[in-house]
Amino acid sequence: MAPSRIENSAESKAASIAFTLDQLLREKAAANPNQQYLSYPRSGLDYVHYTLSDIDSFAYRAAKKYSKSTPARSKSSQPTRVVALLGASNLDYLVSVYALSKLGLTILFLSTRISDAAYKHLFQKTNCSDIIIQPAFEKTINRVRDDYPLPLNVIKMVDSSIYNPSGAQNIPAENTGFDHGFDHSLETEKPLWIIHSSGSTGLPKPVASTHRAALSTARLLSATTLNAFITLPLFHAYGVISVTGALSAGKTIAMFNADLPVTGPSIVESMTTLNTELFYAVPYALKLLAETEGGVEAMAKCHRVVFGGASCPDDLGDNLVSRGVNLVSYYGSTENGIGLSSLREEGDNEWNYLRPLPSFNKYSQWEHVTSNIYELVIKGGWPSQSLTNRPDGSYETHDLFLQHPTDPNKWKYYGRLDDTIVLSNGEKANPVTLELFVRENPYIKEGLAFGAQRPHLGMLLVPSEKAAGLSRDELVEKIWESVEAGNENMPGYAKISKEMIGFLPPGVEYPRTDKGTAIRAAYYAKYANEIDALYDAFENHAAQDGLELSEEETKQFIKKELVKILTLDDASKLQDDTDFFSLGLDSLGAMQIQGKIVRELKTGGKIGQNVVFEQPTLKKLAGYLHRLRTGESEQVDSQSELLQQLIEKYSDLPQHVPGNSKPDGDYIIVTGATGSLGAHIVAQLVAKDTVRKVYCLVRASSLEKASERTIQSLKDRHIYNTLTASQLSKIAAFPSDFSQKTLGLSSEIYEELLDNVNIVIHSAWSVNFNMDVTSFEAQHIGGSHNLMTLCLSSRRATPATFNFCSSISSVLNTDSKTIAEAEPTTFENAMPMGYARSKLVTEKVCAIAARNTTLPARVLRIGQVVGDTIHGCWNATEAIPLTIQSALTIGCLPRPVTDEIVSWLPVDIVASTIIDLSYLSAEDVARDAFFNVSHPGLTSWNNDFLPGLRAAGLKFEEVTPTEWLKRLSESNQDPAVNPPVKLLEFFGAKYGQDTVESVPYSLTDKSQKYSTSLGQCKKVDEALIGIFLKFWQEQCW
Repeated sequence: MAPSRIENSAESKAASIAFTLDQLLREKAAANPNQQYLSYPRSGLDYVHYTLSDIDSFAYRAAKKYSKSTPARSKSSQPTRVVALLGASNLDYLVSVYALSKLGLTILFLSTRISDAAYKHLFQKTNCSDIIIQPAFEKTINRVRDDYPLPLNVIKMVDSSIYNPSGAQNIPAENTGFDHGFDHSLETEKPLWIIHSSGSTGLPKPVASTHRAALSTARLLSATTLNAFITLPLFHAYGVISVTGALSAGKTIAMFNADLPVTGPSIVESMTTLNTELFYAVPYALKLLAETEGGVEAMAKCHRVVFGGASCPDDLGDNLVSRGVNLVSYYGSTENGIGLSSLREEGDNEWNYLRPLPSFNKYSQWEHVTSNIYELVIKGGWPSQSLTNRPDGSYETHDLFLQHPTDPNKWKYYGRLDDTIVLSNGEKANPVTLELFVRENPYIKEGLAFGAQRPHLGMLLVPSEKAAGLSRDELVEKIWESVEAGNENMPGYAKISKEMIGFLPPGVEYPRTDKGTAIRAAYYAKYANEIDALYDAFENHAAQDGLELSEEETKQFIKKELVKILTLDDASKLQDDTDFFSLGLDSLGAMQIQGKIVRELKTGGKIGQNVVFEQPTLKKLAGYLHRLRTGESEQVDSQSELLQQLIEKYSDLPQHVPGNSKPDGDYIIVTGATGSLGAHIVAQLVAKDTVRKVYCLVRASSLEKASERTIQSLKDRHIYNTLTASQLSKIAAFPSDFSQKTLGLSSEIYEELLDNVNIVIHSAWSVNFNMDVTSFEAQHIGGSHNLMTLCLSSRRATPATFNFCSSISSVLNTDSKTIAEAEPTTFENAMPMGYARSKLVTEKVCAIAARNTTLPARVLRIGQVVGDTIHGCWNATEAIPLTIQSALTIGCLPRPVTDEIVSWLPVDIVASTIIDLSYLSAEDVARDAFFNVSHPGLTSWNNDFLPGLRAAGLKFEEVTPTEWLKRLSESNQDPAVNPPVKLLEFFGAKYGQDTVESVPYSLTDKSQKYSTSLGQCKKVDEALIGIFLKFWQEQCW
């Protein structure tokens, strides 16, 4: 047993290492009882100073009081018990933290700003039934208790009359322990506290830290003897670690008065009174001080100003550093403590670049995401680690960093993977850098970009006091330089236009965390009407006094604007029939053209938000606008005629001339390797003994970037580590442009492909449901033609096989209850969108190529793809996972009166099926073979999926779809705590009645015959449903 009493020898005290927080406090109090440890105001800013012995004695008396309401643990073999703390971060609160540590209890820190649903969720997740509260939160907890299914023991938080009664003397440290029966070598691995996430992406997640992990982090933060001051809440890791770090270092720390609002003048006064040497803050407090008289000077007097909890805008930080502030950032998390800091040598002003702490270096792993952006992964074994999320014991932080351009050991925080916004066309953008640039502007206090499932991004901003009196247009001009600077860091399709900037009233109370950071989901929910109004104004605005132009004049008007947007040095490149997007037009450019049209032209009617995508040439767009204004009937080629023209244009292919090349083994081209399906195809191919090389043709700017994107895609799907070094060596990635006849490859590489390749698997396609079919022409339909040409130009004795990964959308627009494994009979079979029509066109080209040449061209028509069979990775923001999450948020799931029958095929089975079919020879099947790659065994929503979820442990009531929709509509509309409401409009369309319609069944007889993987694939059973549910519960919810 580890000793429970404090040794009397000062020498042994100094040498001892505490196993628990209470041990640390008592050791420090025994060694230096009169050492000043904490300063906290009696009232206002009248600070009172407390010694180590004071705090230890206060905690002992508080513990005795609490032990009457929530019994202490008496030995290490007893299970841990969780007690929650809810209140303002004052002296009573800190004393309670140390008191509960003395009792061997685990502390659940509760934010004062989360919802009732979040409190209930945390109690349930942590098995907590004891809550210590301050009187101000009695109403809140009574409301939660009334609606909570289990009894809650509510305990009043102690105050100074209990722990510091008048005339009381301090108690010697050797008498303040309750842990006489503890084995401290076991206690150190028990959870000391549980800190929850902000809940900004859903219900808050509780994260436990052991005594070992918490004290390890405190020691890392305590590598200084400077006296500190904090304005941070103690229920966040940054706040409580700052205080325990001061204890570990034997330094003094002052806490701001929790009863006062945090203002610039009050912080300055406190820092001056306390002679602060070390200031711990969040960026919001830094901005307050920068705007307060004497604030920068007060920080400059500190030896160090440390910020954390959020990113500090570069302009703000640069300004402070240039004025003498020694600004330092620490990077850490509740899950893994502190690992990086921007501590640096004097004269080094790169305050915003973090360096791994020496002890952290060997535990940090930087995994490439894109360009020079990396995700930090923390390897197992890191002493401060409290949580892992990979099988090997490491932890994916989901935090993104930019690598320094010249020093590879320096990293700048970039944002979160889960901040990413997915537009309605499937494109993704992370807005964090853009938002930081805009927040740096002195006219802006806060603001977020928005645009999930919309055609383009916008921003909704909170003006600062400096913006008072400015009109919207004036304010836009004041901030436009900052917006443009942020746009430089965004992909073309995600840039912000002036029309999509909105403003809230100055001083508005917006949803934010305790650290002052806007909560994204709650912000979107609260201001949904304002966001909708911005889109409505952009899409429906029509100039009342606009120009009335002829069709030719309209064409010239659009051309002039396009030449400017595309910065064309030669306007002749833009002919009447030139596709805008083939010249590099992106979503922002399309928005700018649309904005110019609605502002300056009289259109006579509403212009759709996708008008530029749908009419992507001068001839089409000018003709459409002219007819809209004049009311003339449309005289254009029918869609069928257009599709037929595309088919005829790309069906002209060369004949194969047998060659003498006889390479040993298989050499395979795979496109789309950076997607989920492509990654699984590549991984399974390189594991085959007969495969010598897999050529991955990807969109990239260089050979290095092509390789990085391909490898990162394997890592993202958790399949990189399943491959051996020799298997990985088979992968060769090249930057490509499918619109080019030789695919954008060097002549040397193209020649190598002609000599070697015997199989081509084409799975790359832009998932954009807005674009017209003509915008898919060059890269996709034409690209397929160029790949088929490569197959027919092979120097082997027979052409390489061409295996086209199509989509069920090419044939889904049918009245038939089944979809045959055959060529589409009419163009109307395709869903009415460019994506589906482009797939149908390419299917037709494949069939013609196989009939007119010796090319074995297969169409592999893929149905609904779901998570893999090993990890169950299924995107939690899709409709099905969000539906299932409603079991947690509203307690029920829809059970349609007419059962919904689905065909779900895991992505790894899709990949193996494609490989099986791609290996078929021309003798095995007809050269123009069509295959449906869908699950042959259908899944019943009512009889398979719902029972499978229940068997996996999910609790829910089954109700009719309309009842489910009613309950969801009446539930909490904050997507931060109720994510399913994000798709309420979609669910309204699907579940507006109690019957649902199932999609046609894809026949798979031929596919099963030739693919063992598909023929033997297991039904989506309870085991697989359990894997999906486990992934959602552990990784997403």
